[in-house]
Amino acid sequence: MGETTFVVGMRDAFFDALYPIFQRDRNCVFITADYGAPSLDRFAEELPDQYYTVGIAEQQLIGMACGMALEGRKVYTYAAAAFLALRCYEQTKLGVCAMNLPIVNVGVGRGYAVDTLGPSHHVVEDVSIMRALPNLTIWNPADATAAQALAEISHRHAGPQYIRFDRPDAPPVHEGRRADFEEGLVELHRGEDVCLIATGIMVSQAIEVRDRLRGKGVEAGVVDLCRLKPLNAQRLLECVSGVGHVVTIEEHLLAGGMGGAVAELFIDEDVAVPTLRIGQNDRFVFDLGGRRCIWEKYGLDVESITERICQWIGR
Repeated sequence: MGETTFVVGMRDAFFDALYPIFQRDRNCVFITADYGAPSLDRFAEELPDQYYTVGIAEQQLIGMACGMALEGRKVYTYAAAAFLALRCYEQTKLGVCAMNLPIVNVGVGRGYAVDTLGPSHHVVEDVSIMRALPNLTIWNPADATAAQALAEISHRHAGPQYIRFDRPDAPPVHEGRRADFEEGLVELHRGEDVCLIATGIMVSQAIEVRDRLRGKGVEAGVVDLCRLKPLNAQRLLECVSGVGHVVTIEEHLLAGGMGGAVAELFIDEDVAVPTLRIGQNDRFVFDLGGRRCIWEKYGLDVESITERICQWIGR
């Protein structure tokens, strides 16, 4: 087997695309909580009036961002997703969302990306709690191409936003494709038997599952749901129209996650399609061995997902 080739990491692709935006719009500011990146060095060196750090003080980060936004600035914050989403929840609720401020919270290390540090650094409940906040838009890109596009999209959007990035590089999904990420989803493949709706790093898993299902005579479509809130209801319903089964796949707790959001949409729109949600069940994960070991143990690897789908649809 040849080595897998990865494009630049999504975090750095996003910051590289954000830099020229900051150059032309000096109203933009960037605040980090003692979190760095090679792509951020030129922000600090060349745009010092637009770049700040608060140290290891994530709640202060949000407070400072709110103050700057109230003074008319477009603010980007950056920290570990485990702390930016959960530790700062009250500040995000009351400061960012209740006041509907133009703040983009960028969290790195979604899902089991920080795989060796246990539940304190796993981020598998943030979608559940963050999508409950009014006014907040949630992005969960699959790869660096989608992340790069989010720089311009997030700059144009005026309200509060939360972007979830992986920590390591994510396999390229959209490289070389034409995609309108602003729609909130991308239909990668069409299949009449099953529609696989995936988000984040699970999109690449879903593509592999599709290939395996085809070998078993099952035609599966794949949808990258890159915006988790608000859902693009019309486009999503078009993607599942005429499909026999729907499977949602996420590296996140099932309670309140992406699959729950899709199921809620189906109920509200009276869509009667058999739906299977695949994600993490109600547990904390203390297992070591790496992200893929966690996937294999808890049924999020390609083989386990494929087998479960086949059993579910009776193929």
